[in-house]
Amino acid sequence: MEGVGEYVTCREGDARRLPFPDNYFDVVVSGVFVHTVGREYGQKTAEAAAERMRAVAEMVRVMKPGGVGVVWDLVHVPEYVLRLQELKMEDVRVSERVTAFMVSSHIVSFRKPSQHVHGPAEVRLDWRLC
Repeated sequence: MEGVGEYVTCREGDARRLPFPDNYFDVVVSGVFVHTVGREYGQKTAEAAAERMRAVAEMVRVMKPGGVGVVWDLVHVPEYVLRLQELKMEDVRVSERVTAFMVSSHIVSFRKPSQHVHGPAEVRLDWRLC
């Protein structure tokens, strides 16, 4: 990437299986992307929703305890909020409607507790390679 190559390392991967270890990042951001995960199952299917929730859980997995996450997306915001609450994230907040590029969206922010412990709602899944 021109101009930022010395500061940024790009890796290609599947959002449902991020190529990073647990507790790696202080901040994790997804910009207008999570709604596309699971699209191969059809946008409004239970399978697609499950795949989106895997992507949200992966964001939490790679975030350090005390870290901050942001999901900016067009649709499915209530799903993200519910999943983040199931994963015991703190300070889950949803912005007022954001209009950019003539599209309406919302921003969900959250924080991983400093003493994050895997709970019953946070089950490791068998991941499929895509």
